[in-house]
Amino acid sequence: MSDQSKAANIRSMLNQQPGKSARRAMKEGHSLVPRAEKQRGSTQLRAANDNVSLADRARADIANMQDEKLFSDRQLDLLGIVHPRSKNRAMVDAMRQLRTKLYSLKPEGNFSVLISSVVPEGGGSFISLNLAATIAFDKARTAMLVEANLHTPILHKLMKLIGQEHSAGLLEYLERPELGVEHIVNPSGIPRMRCVPIGSHQEISAEHFTSARYKQFMLDIKERYDNRFVIVDGPSMTTSADARILSEICDFTVLVVPYGGVTPGTLDSIIDEIDERRLAGVVINNEPV
Repeated sequence: MSDQSKAANIRSMLNQQPGKSARRAMKEGHSLVPRAEKQRGSTQLRAANDNVSLADRARADIANMQDEKLFSDRQLDLLGIVHPRSKNRAMVDAMRQLRTKLYSLKPEGNFSVLISSVVPEGGGSFISLNLAATIAFDKARTAMLVEANLHTPILHKLMKLIGQEHSAGLLEYLERPELGVEHIVNPSGIPRMRCVPIGSHQEISAEHFTSARYKQFMLDIKERYDNRFVIVDGPSMTTSADARILSEICDFTVLVVPYGGVTPGTLDSIIDEIDERRLAGVVINNEPV
């Protein structure tokens, strides 16, 4: 995992950048954090019953998820992936903080989130992988990690370790209409976490992500299970048009900034290009303790 060392001292900073509000004045009066409308009477009762039904279904779905091979705690440590018993409590706490902030942006239901580093090798893929693993800590939720970084994919190592290196991936799905979603969703070696590797490709093209098939794919994997949270590992914002396209499709976007590696002007320009309703915030990566 090339991003491993870069994320060793991660600290989450997911408060909306104050300069963004000043620069853009919150267009059309929209707030970053959606507010739930109040429910009364029978609506409250119906909502409560729905929640119970969804919880029961979620537990049943998760119970049916079987993993032929799971990584041991030691293997996860070597791979740089957090788990509930990780000795690196600072990393676990930071990832839980990130997870909690995202949950607060959408208290009801699940979401999809793009994780993108502002610059190449800034730690975005490492954050994506560990956010997905942290969501999977919860026995009532599942995580789906989608590899959409055509430039520096990371899942091939995990797939090889669990014997899934020849599995079809996202690009095969987008190019072959006969493939269904079930053909590209793979185990990850982590309980309650599934992944979609990028797959094999001959050329790099942003048209993969502007297609109707990709947009429908994102809807399908998110809406099939209410307890599934979709994390998209995208390319860096400064080197690829793909990242902005992916940001428009996901519910939220989290930017990863390597400590001392991005000027304020560059960060501001990237922030201004992202829909403020989708920008969840910024993670400062590898900040000295």
